[in-house]
Amino acid sequence: MARHPQEVSITRIAKEGGVSVATVSRVMNRRVGVSEATRDRIDQLLRKYQFTTTYPQSRQPKVAVLIPVDDFSNYIAKALKGIFTYAREGDMEVNLITRSTHPRTTTLEQIRDQQCAGVIVLLSDYYIDEHRLLAASELPVMFLDAQIAIEGAGFIDNDSYSGSCAATRHLLELGHRKIGFLRYHLSSLNQIQRFKGYENTLKEAGIQPAPAWLAESPAPDKRNVKGVDGLRAMRQLLEQAPDITAVLAVDDEMAFGAMTHLHKIGKKIPADISIVGFDNYPETEIWYPALTTVNHPIQLAGYHASKAIKDAIDNPGKWRPPQEILPTRLVVRESTGPARA
Repeated sequence: MARHPQEVSITRIAKEGGVSVATVSRVMNRRVGVSEATRDRIDQLLRKYQFTTTYPQSRQPKVAVLIPVDDFSNYIAKALKGIFTYAREGDMEVNLITRSTHPRTTTLEQIRDQQCAGVIVLLSDYYIDEHRLLAASELPVMFLDAQIAIEGAGFIDNDSYSGSCAATRHLLELGHRKIGFLRYHLSSLNQIQRFKGYENTLKEAGIQPAPAWLAESPAPDKRNVKGVDGLRAMRQLLEQAPDITAVLAVDDEMAFGAMTHLHKIGKKIPADISIVGFDNYPETEIWYPALTTVNHPIQLAGYHASKAIKDAIDNPGKWRPPQEILPTRLVVRESTGPARA
């Protein structure tokens, strides 16, 4: 008589994998205390035997959102709003993990410990040494505002380059020919694209940007006071190039500091100097004067990233990580005007 195949159990998985039942349980429950090599081996056996976890059906999947700092800027707040909006629609929980949450454990260990089923990475430059480890974790991973092309991960970026080109062309159309640029001491890849857009658009118009037209904040402001970097950079720019007639700031907070300095020294905006920001934070509409800026769809990007994680959770083994670049848009307000004679 033919023998029936042996029923697959957690004990059999453990024996074949050369580990304890407790180790298999930790892998199935996405807990820490298991090396990535062992986790990969046990995951392969679970797939081989189609041995599934016994989570309650009502359990909400968790998505980990990695944030390198615990001081939430406007940028992070807008991204989180998009992530949380879709998470509510998709019936997911959101777990925020910052670098300071558990400084003695790795990021992936924290994700495993909180039993997260997917990962969204904000400000990915801070996690550059962990990109490939995260992508190889077999968890769906989405990078926000960065084109990280790694197998097993997707990204939602924005077209910062085109946005900066549009802002620079706007100033050129107003007659400006001496246009400064303000940026941070350390810039993200996204912000580098904004500078490149400015620089290349000027060159296409036959204008060679002078070295003196670029000003950086001397060093990061440790107090996290909004606009301080922009105030310092604007002061430096005017010392280097007092005949400048317009300024493109790498983001709205930098523009806010630049406007504050100009108000303090009696310069009129835009009669003396036009200012353009980047990001389109809500408060820019009520600044004096209202800021011309580039709309950066970070909230929409957060929404799309959250939806992509839910798609991966709902379609195990069939998920194709999206790679999407969202368009930016110039928003003209009162801080830009014709170049002074």
